Amino acid sequence: MRRGMATPFTILTGFLGAGKTTVLNRTLGAPRGRRIAVLVNELGRVAIDSRLILGGGGDVLELAGGCVCCKIDVKNDLWDGIADVVARSRPDHVVLETTGIAEPAAILAGLDRAVADPYGVVCVVDADAAVDALDRRPEVAEQIQAADRLLLSKLDIAGPDRIAATHAALDRLNRDAERAAFPAGDAGTAALVPWLLARRAARAAARPHRDHLHQVAAATFVDAAPLLAGPLLAAIDGWRDRLLRVKGVANLAGESRRAYVELAGRRVEIRPGEPWGAEPRCTELVLIGEGIDDREVRRRLWACRAPAAS
Repeated sequence: MRRGMATPFTILTGFLGAGKTTVLNRTLGAPRGRRIAVLVNELGRVAIDSRLILGGGGDVLELAGGCVCCKIDVKNDLWDGIADVVARSRPDHVVLETTGIAEPAAILAGLDRAVADPYGVVCVVDADAAVDALDRRPEVAEQIQAADRLLLSKLDIAGPDRIAATHAALDRLNRDAERAAFPAGDAGTAALVPWLLARRAARAAARPHRDHLHQVAAATFVDAAPLLAGPLLAAIDGWRDRLLRVKGVANLAGESRRAYVELAGRRVEIRPGEPWGAEPRCTELVLIGEGIDDREVRRRLWACRAPAAS
């Protein structure tokens, strides 16, 4: 980065579970010849996504505890965070991964352009679940309409009918935005990076901001007791009508490795991760949905604890 110039700044948006963190990880891991700093905005008090992002020689700063387009203290953290990473790391580019319910137009409207030079808005669209999400939450359409680039994810699991319906919805909401397919594997990601980070004309016009945090809540569950995988999956599935996203790490009974827990789009899964090693074993989950709270989450997930050894 040249001194005295605002740093290129790209917003990476997309609804809950669309695959933003996966896109970031693959982008940071691809050969690119430039230094990228990442700011991660999370709804929950436990920062999950920032732990899952591989630094790749860049700088990662988490903005946990609320949506950057709604909460004034988190919004101020964003402006301070951009200035901080620019001064500390001298990056060539800053990428903000928004929460899954953020409105990019509201973020751009308050951007300090002396520090950050807006290069555009990239929206990750889940080809398997976008049509359902559009019916459920207005933020999905607003993110698509604000974008100058639409990156379609999960094409490997979406059926032809869902892919066709997704393209029809994108035609209706933002026909002029560029579209690309996110590769299912690492091959092809390096060629995608210049497209993701290129400058595009701003499309996100300012509009009255709607406070969505009274409708969507993030509940956090932290517990050192081992959990049973079956009851944990059943508990999450029982909330399916209210949950929009689940992510985090679980300490499963009888397992020497941590387990990654995820509800994204239409799929819920528990998959094995790295060995715990000497690290204290602890479940840390963030559940995002409509009409849920920490107390209800604790009651249900405490019931998933493995029986204590006698």
